Amino acid sequence: MNAKPAASESDRPARPTAAVAEIIVELRRMIVEDLDVRLTPEKVTDDVPLLERGLGLDSIVLYELITLIEKRFGFELSDQSLNTEVFANLTVLAQHIHAMTAHPQAAAS
Repeated sequence: MNAKPAASESDRPARPTAAVAEIIVELRRMIVEDLDVRLTPEKVTDDVPLLERGLGLDSIVLYELITLIEKRFGFELSDQSLNTEVFANLTVLAQHIHAMTAHPQAAAS
């Protein structure tokens, strides 16, 4: 019998909080509707990479997305925030935005 043990809670990816989930929905809408990327909502999943190996957003589109994020969420991304890890996927980006909006003083540094 080759029964596979059930995945433990620590093996499963953490589900986003309600606030992060709302940010993910808004980010997906921005990418699909506000940017000229010709993507459907189904292709913009929570965990698809936003850059090279995933959606392939280029620097111009990324700049437009950053501008939309800053306008929509009311803060400026610091130079330290502008690294590829923050843009790994929608979940990571949404968690970063949530942290910045929850602690506005961190966004300024």
